[in-house]
Parts: sequence; structure tokens; C-alpha cells
Amino acid sequence: MSNERFDAPGPSSEQPRVVLADDDPVVHSMIGAQLVGAFECVGVACDADEAISLVETHKPDVAILDVDMPGGGALRATRELHIRAPGTAIVILSADEQHQVVVQLMASGAVTYLRKGIDARSLTATLLDAVKAHRELRNDAVAAPAAGGPAA
Repeated sequence: MSNERFDAPGPSSEQPRVVLADDDPVVHSMIGAQLVGAFECVGVACDADEAISLVETHKPDVAILDVDMPGGGALRATRELHIRAPGTAIVILSADEQHQVVVQLMASGAVTYLRKGIDARSLTATLLDAVKAHRELRNDAVAAPAAGGPAA
């Protein structure tokens, strides 16, 4: 298990927590550097199994998953994390956008899909939006049954 951390300065409790999963150490470094100051990186994984384990252990606000990492890639990790860690927003990161893959990932529980090479400002804004949207969707899902279900 990789113990790399990219801690941002300041009180980490105020920052959203992230797990980054990609089999390329260069991507770990680049994304980690882009997130400094906005997110606390609580774990870095190199494959789907490690990503699932880290997310279950650390319960981050968001998990960034590479489409093509070993162990079943983002599709397997997304399907499992959607069930095992429903409080974590899942964001997919890839070098290409094959329509069928994007549709499968979104249907499996991913909140959004990003291309590798995204600039730091856009990455941070998109991740913050993903965390907010995921929380709102979860709150709505919890409130609907409590209120007697959706209105007809």
C-alpha cells in the first residue's frame, strides 16, 4: 500500500479529504501537487483493490479513480465503492473519453468524469462541485423516504 500523502497547509479538518487511485506515480505527483491547499490527500492507491481498501478505511469526501488501473480499473472500484462507501463522491480520471465507458461509469455511481491534464483550478473546482453535488443527492435520497417518498 502506498503511504504517499499530499497534505495541504492549515487545519485539515476544514478541507475535503481525497483518495487518489492511479497506477502512474507521475499522475500521483501531479494531481497531488494540484490539490495542495484545497484538499487533504489521505491515501494514494495503485490499483482497484487498494483504492477500495483506502476509501473504506479513510472515508474521504471524494475518490479520484483512473479508468485503466490494474485490478478491474475504475469500473470495478466504482461499483464496489458505490455500495461500500456511499458517502464518498467518485470522480473518474482518464486520458480518453470512450462514450460507452463513461456511460457505464456514471451508471455505476460516478459523479463526474475528468480528462488527465486538467489544470489545477478546474480540477479543484470540479472536485468541490462533485463533493457538493454528491452530498445534496445523498441528502435528497435520505429525505425522500422520510417524507413519504417522492411526490407523484
